[in-house]
Amino acid sequence: MARRPGLRETTFDRRQGSRATKRKVLVVCEGETEFSYFEGLTESDLPDVDVVLRPEKSRKGPQKDRVIAHAREARSKAAYSAVWAVFDADGENVRGLCEEAETAEINTAVSNPTFEVWLILHLRDRVKARTAAELQRELKKLLPQWSKGAGTKFHHFAKGLPDACKRARQYPDYQLPSTQVWRLMADICQSPQSTS
Repeated sequence: MARRPGLRETTFDRRQGSRATKRKVLVVCEGETEFSYFEGLTESDLPDVDVVLRPEKSRKGPQKDRVIAHAREARSKAAYSAVWAVFDADGENVRGLCEEAETAEINTAVSNPTFEVWLILHLRDRVKARTAAELQRELKKLLPQWSKGAGTKFHHFAKGLPDACKRARQYPDYQLPSTQVWRLMADICQSPQSTS
C-alpha cells in the first residue's frame, strides 16, 4: 500500500468554464483532518473559484494563533478574494482572536470543540458529544470507515453537505458544540447567504 504524502499546499482549480476572472480563496487549516476534507473538494462541482489550501503543520496540538498568523502572512504576499482560517476552539473562548482576525480581513471558520462537529452534521441533525474524544466516538459510530486525519475523505460526507450547512447555522457561534465551517462553504460555493 502506497504511503500518503505529507501535507502540502494544494490548489483546487476547476478547469471548466471560460469565465475571465476566477475568485481565488485561501484556506489555512489547523490539522490533517481538515486538510483531508478540503482536499477532497477537488472531486466536487465547485463554481469558478480556485481554492488554495495551506495546512498549518508546524506542531501537534492547538494552533489557533499560528493559523491566523499564517493566513495574515499569506494575505500580505498574494491577492485573494477571501482568506479563511479554519481551526478548533478546543472549548476555549476564541471570540477575541476571531475579532482580531476579522480586523486583518481574515475570515474564521471555528469548530468547538473540534472539526468533527462539522463532519457529524453531514450525517445527523444534532451533535450529542461535548469533548474531542466523544466526538470521535460519535462520528466513528455514524461512519465506521472514518478515521481521524488522512482517513477523512470528502466523498464520505459530500452527499450531506447541504444538510450540514443548514444544521450548522442552527448552532450559535462559539457554543459547545458548534461550527462555522458552513460560512466557508457558502463563500466557496457563492451561496446568496454567504456569511450572514
